[in-house]
Amino acid sequence: MKKLTFINTILATLLFSATPSVLANDAKFKVAVIKGAIGSVDITQGELASGIKKLTASKKNKDFYASKMNLCVAYLQANYQEKSESACTDAIESLESMPNANRKVKYLTALNYSNRGVARYRKNQLVAALADFKAAVAIDQNLITNANLASIRQLLPATKVDTNVELSD
Repeated sequence: MKKLTFINTILATLLFSATPSVLANDAKFKVAVIKGAIGSVDITQGELASGIKKLTASKKNKDFYASKMNLCVAYLQANYQEKSESACTDAIESLESMPNANRKVKYLTALNYSNRGVARYRKNQLVAALADFKAAVAIDQNLITNANLASIRQLLPATKVDTNVELSD
């Protein structure tokens, strides 16, 4: 029950972030962090080392869903691709493990798939990034997920985007 209350609070304070460090490398992609959660101010102000330190300071912080989501973005902006993808996956798994996921949980899960898609794009795992962006849109179509999927489709050759082929007579 606490997690559900927390999710409701998060939704009211979700902050979409496209800070200069993200814009410098991925002008077409956006990521989302939880406003008001540990490290969010540091991350959005570009003080990544401070944000990461706060987010990894204690076991309690690391297990908290919002910390996992924010850590994903902090690592992404600090160009720690492996750590970023892992933190995004942890955030996705923590949400998907919630029983009776409601619409808000699905929305947040979609944002995490989208964040992980950006991390995978940065690792040049284009097919995996595309799969994450598609999964994000399938879970919840919102401005961030739709825009990121559209952006990767513009960057990929048509053969990588359109993988379904039908035979005709």
